[in-house]
Amino acid sequence: MLNVLLKIIVIPIILILASKVLPGVYFPYLYQPIVTGVTMAVVGSLLEFALLKRGTFWLSLAADFVVSAIMLYTFAYFFQGAFTTLFGVILTSALITAVEFFVHLWLIGSGRARKEPSL
Repeated sequence: MLNVLLKIIVIPIILILASKVLPGVYFPYLYQPIVTGVTMAVVGSLLEFALLKRGTFWLSLAADFVVSAIMLYTFAYFFQGAFTTLFGVILTSALITAVEFFVHLWLIGSGRARKEPSL
């Protein structure tokens, strides 16, 4: 649960900063990167729940990168005035994946990513 809250805070901040700094990512209104970031955080947490364990660290990071890029690229089309370029999406997704790297290390190291066997 703590990782979901961490993502709900960090991912929108990354998107807001990317919108302000990168020329390839633009959200004209503040709610747009927040809605996109919260949605990406929820989907990323579900993806972690499904994939992340000790043996799938890199696979989970690759999946996070691909899903983040696809979501960011498509969500920009749903908001009026927002746009993204392929370079901006790749760079922003790389930043999100860099944060996910440390989150995944923490989850695996603390044992929170361990799956209990089903009965």
